[in-house]
Amino acid sequence: MAYDIEIWWLRCISFIIVIPYFGQHLVAIWKMIKDLLFFMCVIGVVMIAYGVASCSLVYYPKVNNFTTESGGTIDTSFDGRSVFLQIIYPVNFLLYGEFGTQLDDLDSNPSAGWSITNHILLAAHMLFVNILLINLLIAMFSKRFNQTYEETRQIWHSQRYLLIREYFTRSPFIPPISFMWNIYYLIRMLVFFIKRTVSNPSADYEAKVFKMIAKDISISNKWREFEGASTYDYAHDEVKALNAVSMKSLSALDEFQDNLLKLSSTIDQMEIEFDED
Repeated sequence: MAYDIEIWWLRCISFIIVIPYFGQHLVAIWKMIKDLLFFMCVIGVVMIAYGVASCSLVYYPKVNNFTTESGGTIDTSFDGRSVFLQIIYPVNFLLYGEFGTQLDDLDSNPSAGWSITNHILLAAHMLFVNILLINLLIAMFSKRFNQTYEETRQIWHSQRYLLIREYFTRSPFIPPISFMWNIYYLIRMLVFFIKRTVSNPSADYEAKVFKMIAKDISISNKWREFEGASTYDYAHDEVKALNAVSMKSLSALDEFQDNLLKLSSTIDQMEIEFDED
């Protein structure tokens, strides 16, 4: 229920996306999320690599009182929970600058080889993740926002069009009554599909049709010219295809007539030879 409430509130963002000021920011956030997915794949690989390497040098956390000096029992269980708690969970807090007891465990054995090696790995990991990758992510977000800001008006018109079209095709009723409307619309589609299949082609003249109307007359004229040119090209291609089929049919008919004439002449020749005998 908590997840459902959160998703419902996030869904309410679509109602304010048509506002010019908010629209560009919401689109930029959506594009940033796509960039973030790529970043999460890279940082996930780096975190797992460091987690496996560090845990192979020193056992974190010391729930079994294991160290390289004193020895002890080692938890060798390999399941999702143990992998998460021992590898991913400790490394995850390094992103927030929280080291937990890891530095204390390393400082308690400053002369041990595993401690020195782990210090070097930790420094390299913090340098690569918290400095390089985080700044790379900030630069990606900044570039994405600048690209979106340059296309503010186009994005606003596009989002407004998509929202109007979405609610144009939706049911006029609210859930759960809208489910009955969807069933009615599905039955109507099946009825007209059967009519087109069994009887003569028929169209649903009462169906909703969403048509874009250009605000500028010059744009509407360009659309009309484009549709006319596309229709001409399509008709020209269809005529060429029909001519090709007709030529093939004529050549086949001529060949059939030639064969018929040859057969008729052969029969006449055989009759003449039979009469002479």
